[in-house]
Amino acid sequence: MIEIHAYHGWGFNRKFWDSLKAEFPASILFKAANRGYFEKPYEPIFSSESSIKIIFTHSYGLHWCPKEKIGSCDYLVIFNGFNEFLSEDRFERKKELKVLNKMHVQFQTNPYAVLNAFYNNCFYPYSPTTFSPKIIDKSLLESDLIDLSKTNFTYLEAFNIQKIVISGLEDQIIAKQKTKELIEHFKVTESMEYQGYGHALPITNSSNCWSYLSKVLPILR
Repeated sequence: MIEIHAYHGWGFNRKFWDSLKAEFPASILFKAANRGYFEKPYEPIFSSESSIKIIFTHSYGLHWCPKEKIGSCDYLVIFNGFNEFLSEDRFERKKELKVLNKMHVQFQTNPYAVLNAFYNNCFYPYSPTTFSPKIIDKSLLESDLIDLSKTNFTYLEAFNIQKIVISGLEDQIIAKQKTKELIEHFKVTESMEYQGYGHALPITNSSNCWSYLSKVLPILR
């Protein structure tokens, strides 16, 4: 049995994966983890009957997914991912820190405004899917927002697993250079870029994502 565990990025929940999950055959067990920003957290466990273990991560999802789980899976699929959120270039890093700090300050007084602006950037060049959580874990959202400036996934190359990277060229959150660095640093052998799609790629382009994955991973068909 093939089993997929999926980890959403900052500001989302497990429903982020619904569009992509709908593309998969019913024979594939698809479990979406939940960070706990808007409801109780959920950490899926691989079934003892699963012969093929696959992990999907989106953006910050790569960084909150348990590292030991990544090391034990067979395939890792990274959507709109990054190793370090901040650039190595001193000038670019300063600009990015300024944006993060501004978000942090605004989040303390008006978290919903920050989330709505974030969703607009995520879904660009499309209109954002309606997503208005009534209850938020402000503390967790804020601490993860701060953690973005400290991210540095230094050990992925040590895992003997196949890595696949899928990204949107219109991404307003993750710069194209960061995706390139991720691919080069971790020696990714399979990657795909989609013109006309942005950061919310698994939602806005789920059918093409499925089509590509079913080609590079024939076991999914």
